[in-house]
Amino acid sequence: MSMTRDTYAKEVIRVAEAAFYRNETVKCPHEGCEETLDVVQMSMLSSRSLICPTHGHIYQEQEVSPFGKLDWEAASQRPEDEFSGFDWDDEDDSAVELKIDK
Repeated sequence: MSMTRDTYAKEVIRVAEAAFYRNETVKCPHEGCEETLDVVQMSMLSSRSLICPTHGHIYQEQEVSPFGKLDWEAASQRPEDEFSGFDWDDEDDSAVELKIDK
């Protein structure tokens, strides 16, 4: 009997919590796979991933910054971007000719 999506998702979360928060060695959540998952940390993205040698990327956790740390005053003082005057509701869907030089 094969694993349902819901069962697989719950198993992925279970092994991710075990690997990331309890520092346990975990096996791949795919049915019949006995591979040990590798925990890979990417410092540039502040994220951790679970990788199976057979199935590849299983799960990625990414650091989330709470809104309280955002500099709202600096954001409101930024100059308007080049699309500030663009009418996003304009429904003119006229075709644009694409010219390709060979």
